[in-house]
Amino acid sequence: MDFEVGIEDVGIAVLQELWNRVALQAVDIASETRDVVLGKDSLQGFSRTIALETLGAQLREAHNIIDDYKSRSRLRLLLQSNSVLSRMQHLAREIAITISSFQLVNLEIALNLKTMTDQIVDSLRSMEFQSAAAAEAIASEIERSALQNNKNRENALELLRKIAEAVGASVNASLVQTELELLKQEKEELEAEKKQAEALQLTQLMQLLYSTELVRRPQDEAIPTYCQVYPIESLVCPLCNELMEDPVAVVCGHSFERKAIQEHFQRGGKNCPTCRQELLSLDLMPNLSLRSSIEEWKQREIDLRFQNAIIKINSDDQSRRKSALEEMKNIMELPQYAEKAAKGGLIPKLVEFLKDTRLSTEAILKCLYFLAKYSDIHKEAIVEAGAVRRIVKQICKGETMPEAIEVLSELTKRETLGEKIGNTKDCITIMVSLLHNNNPNLSQKAHDVLQNLSHNTHFAVKMAEAGYFQPFVACFNRGSQETRALMASALRNMRLDESSIKTLKDRQFIHNVIQMLSSNSPACKSACLKCIKTLIAHSKMAKRLLSDPATIPLLLGLIQFVRSDPHLKHEAAEILALMVGACQHPQFELHHGLQELQSEHNVNVFLQLIANTERETKIQFLHLLVKLCYKSEKVRNLIESNNDAITQLFSSLDSDQPVVRRWAMRLIHCISEGNPNGVPLPPSPGKETVINTVAAIFTCSPDVEERSLAAGIISQLPKDDIYVDEVLCKSEALKAIHEVICSMDGRHNGIRTPACQDASLLEIALAALLHFTDPTKPELQRQVGKLEVYPSLIRVLSTGSSLAKQRAASALADLSQSTSVSVSNATLTAKQTKTLMPMFDMTKLLLSMSWCCSSWGDHQSSCSVHGAACSPRETFCLVKADAVKPLVRNLNDMESGVAEAALTALETLLADHSTLSHAIAVIVDSQGVLAILQVLEKGSLSAKTKALDLFQMIQKHTRITDTLLQRSERILIQLLDDDALKKKVALVLMQMNIIPHQSSYF
Repeated sequence: MDFEVGIEDVGIAVLQELWNRVALQAVDIASETRDVVLGKDSLQGFSRTIALETLGAQLREAHNIIDDYKSRSRLRLLLQSNSVLSRMQHLAREIAITISSFQLVNLEIALNLKTMTDQIVDSLRSMEFQSAAAAEAIASEIERSALQNNKNRENALELLRKIAEAVGASVNASLVQTELELLKQEKEELEAEKKQAEALQLTQLMQLLYSTELVRRPQDEAIPTYCQVYPIESLVCPLCNELMEDPVAVVCGHSFERKAIQEHFQRGGKNCPTCRQELLSLDLMPNLSLRSSIEEWKQREIDLRFQNAIIKINSDDQSRRKSALEEMKNIMELPQYAEKAAKGGLIPKLVEFLKDTRLSTEAILKCLYFLAKYSDIHKEAIVEAGAVRRIVKQICKGETMPEAIEVLSELTKRETLGEKIGNTKDCITIMVSLLHNNNPNLSQKAHDVLQNLSHNTHFAVKMAEAGYFQPFVACFNRGSQETRALMASALRNMRLDESSIKTLKDRQFIHNVIQMLSSNSPACKSACLKCIKTLIAHSKMAKRLLSDPATIPLLLGLIQFVRSDPHLKHEAAEILALMVGACQHPQFELHHGLQELQSEHNVNVFLQLIANTERETKIQFLHLLVKLCYKSEKVRNLIESNNDAITQLFSSLDSDQPVVRRWAMRLIHCISEGNPNGVPLPPSPGKETVINTVAAIFTCSPDVEERSLAAGIISQLPKDDIYVDEVLCKSEALKAIHEVICSMDGRHNGIRTPACQDASLLEIALAALLHFTDPTKPELQRQVGKLEVYPSLIRVLSTGSSLAKQRAASALADLSQSTSVSVSNATLTAKQTKTLMPMFDMTKLLLSMSWCCSSWGDHQSSCSVHGAACSPRETFCLVKADAVKPLVRNLNDMESGVAEAALTALETLLADHSTLSHAIAVIVDSQGVLAILQVLEKGSLSAKTKALDLFQMIQKHTRITDTLLQRSERILIQLLDDDALKKKVALVLMQMNIIPHQSSYF
């Protein structure tokens, strides 16, 4: 074996002459001993070969150590010289032990070799391996330079010269290149063996060589990092095997992580875990020097990771880029690395990477976030690179990530960038939509973005257009008059929902809006009025506007100011009308501003504006007065008492402007409704003109609403004015009413006609008919009889609305009441003349008359109730008209007074006591008793009262079936609890012998 290795190979004094001499002598001894043993051919001697084999193995191990390190980088040998020396010293001692254990069988040889063997063993046992001082100094300098990550070229070259001198080489590129290749190979081997700490040490050595700049680093060469592995064992706690965060020293000098050594002591440990020395004290001292070293190492480790990530990002390999971005997003949390990345031109690349779906968008956005967070300059660069548009596009595609919103939030903190960001298409809309995201973190970040942009009025408007009004309200409240005018104009085009109304109800906002009416700028006033019109469409906003005491005075001031633009006046009137319409009655009566509207002065102002202004303004003030009349009796009385105003209103009926005509008719109808005096007509001859005009509108107008309004006015004409009745008789109004009623079932004079398109027209036409069926107006009733309206009225009982049924039943009641009186009188006359006139002559007289309701044709049998007395044309009979059953069916309709009207009509059959039993029989046969009992169960108080009267008469004059009798008893007993009815109910029960005459109910 050749163990000769010079200092020029390893740079240390490990294998100087002593080791060579000892090794050669040990080989000679082993050879001679083997010869002796074999030569004696002794079994005992042969067994001692085991010791020789051990010696051979130890010598081969020494050879391998030397051979291994001879083949490696000389820089590494210098750096690890102490480790080599330690291993060699340990091996020398083991060889000494082996040689001393020989038991030679040949005494002669033993005597000859004894002296030499003792010398070798003594030498091996006492051998101290030491490196040369120069080599040790160089190793220390290499380690220090590598750990400090020193990139100074001059320092690196100086250190390289010392290394070359120690190993006997010259400083040139070839030396550096050779060493780099050896280091790369060794590093790969160490990584394969999972020796990451040693691999990182070699990486640091490579960095040192590259910093000499004698060779160029390849572009695609990355510097591997070992985040979880620590290159220096002294930085790792021996107890927890982790990098120390809070290193402390025990009394023997060894250091540990504070938590780990404290846990060791808590488990009862009293010795140092490293040297096993018993500790005299358990006191711990912070190792500040070690902590500083650890922090320095961490910093160098991050530097290497950053450099490695930059190299990978600049490569064309997508997988390397992806891993680098994941690494970079963590590194850039530190501001200094964000700055380095920006200086290295990383911002445009990151923005460009957003288009690449193969890369991690989350990692890219995180990097952009940290870049934006630490520098306004970086923010500008990110925006200039087009990041905002790319981010917004990704969100629009559904790729909503908190990181994207974080970037926008940071960018919008820079006010000068707000305009570009806010004007990016869909940016604000998208942010508003994210406010209601299920992820509260995402929602908050979107809110932050919008908050950062809200200083800009234009953006606040865009947010409101997207449905987010808080910034709008804040911006409006702090804005100038011009700003408020612009924002108010924008508001009228926005869609308002419950959420936005809740925000806009802000009292300061409402007050600022109202105060715009006091501006000297017509444009500002106009914008304010349009804004209020938009707001007041919501009832809650109307109340809030009314709650501001300045609202109505400012609107009235705008109306009363002579030089105000007519357009502003009519908008102010429209707003007042909307406010009045939105206000409920109790509030209307109590609100001071609304009370001011009802003053005689203001009402007269409104009436004057109707007479003297252009069309649009006239319409709006008519509208305002209609709304006021519906709510205020005071206003109705003021207008009714103003003859000039009434004349002006009726003159508007001749207007060629349909809208004006309709609003004038609405106001006339509103004034008349509920007024005991009816429509306030002008004196003759204007009265006739007015009635004919209204009748003509009802008869001829193609507009359904106009016809309805005209019919409503006709229904409200004074009841006790003979002149009115005369004019109506001459008009075509009744024929028009008949046509409307007949159109319900599409028949008129036997010919099918178009069905009525508006149910309200039928209802109002029936109300107008009641003026003609009034029992006190026989001439008008005769006209009704001539037109044969009865069949259509009866059909309305089956097909009309509840209100139409109620009015049809009332008309039938009026007609039947007149018939009952006339039939009763005819019966009385017949009795008086019975003795004077032969029966033949009476029969001849009756047969010569026409049957009532000629549309039914000539009847061969007389009425079951009235006999032949109801046959004249001018009389109407419910029985002959087959109206009893429809009326009974309508007793089930408890809405709009239908049942009450039907009961009133049925009661007319019972007016004549001479025909009472026959009339009751007709009602009973039509299932009337059951229907009356249903009214007693479910009807209104007035309907129950009429039903009780009718039931009492029926029960008194006919026998009710046991089933109905039992049901009636139960219902009547329940009605005893009703204070308003109990006395009348008790009378009926007494009549039925259910309660005694002396009952407490009497």
